[in-house]
Amino acid sequence: MKPSFYILSAALMLLLSPVHASERLEELVVTSSRNATPLRQVGASVSVITEADIQLQVAQTLNELLRNQPGITVSNSGGLGANSTLRIRGEEGYRTLIMIDGIEMTDPTGTQAMSHVEHLSLSNEIDRIEILRGPQGFIYGADAGGVINIFTRSSSEGMSGGFAAEVGSYNTRRLNASLNGGNQLMDGFVSVAQLSSDGFNARETDKSGEEDGYDNTTVHAKGGINFNQALRAQLVYRDQSAESEYDSCGSSNDCLSKFDQAVGRVSLEYNRDDFLQSLAYSYSDIERLFLTDGEQVYAISGGMSKAEYFGQAALSSALTTVWGLDHKKETLDGRDGDADNSREQLGLFAELQANVNDAVYFTGGVRYDDNEDFGRYNSYRLTAAWLPFSTSVHTLKLRSSVGTGFRAPSLSELAYNDGPWASGAAVTTVLDAEESEGVDIGVDYYRALSEQQALSVEFTLFDQKVENEIYYDLIDYSGYLQAQGETRSYGSELLVDFSANKYLALIFSSTWNPTEMLDDSPRARRPENSENLGVRVNLLNDELKLLANIYSARKAIDIDGTEMDDYRLVSLSANWVLNNWLLSAKIDNLTNREYQQVSSYNTAERSFHAGVQFSF
Repeated sequence: MKPSFYILSAALMLLLSPVHASERLEELVVTSSRNATPLRQVGASVSVITEADIQLQVAQTLNELLRNQPGITVSNSGGLGANSTLRIRGEEGYRTLIMIDGIEMTDPTGTQAMSHVEHLSLSNEIDRIEILRGPQGFIYGADAGGVINIFTRSSSEGMSGGFAAEVGSYNTRRLNASLNGGNQLMDGFVSVAQLSSDGFNARETDKSGEEDGYDNTTVHAKGGINFNQALRAQLVYRDQSAESEYDSCGSSNDCLSKFDQAVGRVSLEYNRDDFLQSLAYSYSDIERLFLTDGEQVYAISGGMSKAEYFGQAALSSALTTVWGLDHKKETLDGRDGDADNSREQLGLFAELQANVNDAVYFTGGVRYDDNEDFGRYNSYRLTAAWLPFSTSVHTLKLRSSVGTGFRAPSLSELAYNDGPWASGAAVTTVLDAEESEGVDIGVDYYRALSEQQALSVEFTLFDQKVENEIYYDLIDYSGYLQAQGETRSYGSELLVDFSANKYLALIFSSTWNPTEMLDDSPRARRPENSENLGVRVNLLNDELKLLANIYSARKAIDIDGTEMDDYRLVSLSANWVLNNWLLSAKIDNLTNREYQQVSSYNTAERSFHAGVQFSF
């Protein structure tokens, strides 16, 4: 099936289909500006994945779930638990901020401060995911080149809960149990999930055939107290413990990495009559161990703490303002000759949101950061959304946004260049902060004619640049160097969601994303073209749901400049609701395609998994 078929299908759906009104414009999203805002008013590029979407895709990892979204690509080096990277609009994975219930999942002990997406397994505690694309996340930090905001279930009055079990290829097993409940005074939710797999031989050059297994245990809990209708206190705690087997640690293939991350957040919020005040404190403790032939060869630990204040007030029916501050401290505690290090950063921000005749919406915001090591930086974001017409039949929305940011070198980048491993140019390179700028413009169209048919089309053009990008020297392996100039990522995103009737729906996403290094060569491991075509079928009064996905990635190169193979993956999944039971099944890589996302690392062959979930 050629890519031109996808585009032609999308065009025909737009031109020929009579469709009914979409409620998406009234859907509330919070990630754009941290306050609940109808999608019709949002000028930034935002996507939403609902709990129903997550259940139907039967995805095992966050990477697998998000690769179908416009503007997102992923790479994995060997299956569950293997090093993985999630990129938004072609930028490095460490420029993407991942949050769960308001907690940053960033690991400051890594080579770059980033989240370990390979350990963010999916279980039934996730309620929804919001994605903010581009360097527009100044409210969360000037280094946020994209935000993935994960929300877990909210507790309701009474008691409820459930358990789930899943088995699949490579002796993969998943168990999950959850319990939640509450009343008008207090509520709570707790989930325990365990994932294990024998895996497969990840390294192409390893001819022994040994398997690289994975184990992950995740505990997530949150609880709240409502002192009155306006004042609420909440506590969130999450603990992830994972073990990953891998190959080629020196001369041995008996390699094991252990990862433990405990995060928590306590908050106090006052929300009444369009006036909100919130105080929060969060922390993250991380420990990573590496063993060869059962002996520890490297260990590192560290953490992050963050104090936050956030405010929101309606100045009038047409003006709202949000403001706040955050103070972050990162620590790196080396155990094997690494220099212990820590750094603090203070951020202040404010944004004004304007509504003109319920047809034009503007936001303008500024942020000031004072980094202990790299000084003061100012950044900004402007967004606009305009609805030229919005009726019960159809709605057209034009939107645009522009934003800037900066990223200070990570503690590990600095420690590496100052340590015994650096040589040559890296020893004399004085790393400075990166600065970024991004702009996008988009059009969203919603058309409505009947109760059973619906269409939404979103199209976006984007262009973003990073100045003084920090990169690792892959030629002489001397350490971290800094580019003198700009790197660029640009392109387009298309999303078409078409419900033909109550039984059949089609969803198509396409991303065209060329990237340019200083020498105009493309960045490694980023497909220039990626598409996903999904066909959803609802049967038995929506009790049986089927989904077929066709995902393709084309025109990517590896770090050595060689061309990587194009590939197309077909997956089939199903959900069947029987009273309080949910049965699910999925076939991945139906055509058993051989492909690589990272050269020399294998990927899964055709695989199958099925599960059962009981709720009460």
